[in-house]
Amino acid sequence: MTNTPGNGWPGSPPPQGPGTNSQPWGSQPWGQQYPGQGQQYPGQGQPNPGQGQQYPGQGQPNPDAFDPRRALGEQPPAPVSIDQFRPPPNRTPLLITVVALITLVLVIAGGIYVRSLPLQEASPSPTPGRTSAGPGQPFTTPDGRQSGRWEILQSTWTDEGLLLQLRLYTDDGNITYSFLAFANATTEVVAPSHSPESPDVRTGTITKTQPVTGYVFFPLPKGDATIILANGAGRQMSALPVKG
Repeated sequence: MTNTPGNGWPGSPPPQGPGTNSQPWGSQPWGQQYPGQGQQYPGQGQPNPGQGQQYPGQGQPNPDAFDPRRALGEQPPAPVSIDQFRPPPNRTPLLITVVALITLVLVIAGGIYVRSLPLQEASPSPTPGRTSAGPGQPFTTPDGRQSGRWEILQSTWTDEGLLLQLRLYTDDGNITYSFLAFANATTEVVAPSHSPESPDVRTGTITKTQPVTGYVFFPLPKGDATIILANGAGRQMSALPVKG
């Protein structure tokens, strides 16, 4: 069947437009504008009032808005400061310094207290159960093993010092002795010097069979004095006063 213009349907497309002058469907050229095509109606293409307008806060990040990268209910992280990672201050050196200062103060205070105590030198007493017979002042050696007696027979003051005549006894064994003296006004200890009288007994040994009797001279100014009997090493065994 042949389709010719003007033939009725069904061999040809429906009529295009009113009248018989309409062109067939297949002959309509592309790009032809039909009535009303491309016509802009009122309001078309014009900006909508309010469209694109930015309201306060629009476009700014909202910390409370939903964030798909965060778990539901998760609070925003707290700000972190570098001070949180600093180690706590070390107070050990301060404590050591305080303890050292307290110890130093205690040591100094103890030294001052000890130095303020009066020097007390105890005179040995005879061993219990052992009595010294005879005249004179009893004495005992520093180790307590021996004892004896001594006395001042005579004292003479000269321009140069004090001359003494002494006698010493031992109760048992031999005792080595020596002498010292000091003026009570100055407490300056002096050793005996060469005696102008003999025998000079400023040092020696006492035996049980032979007591020692002789002279000792001390270069002291005239005045009250104290005579010290010591052993051979200079340790005190007894003391006797002398008037000036």
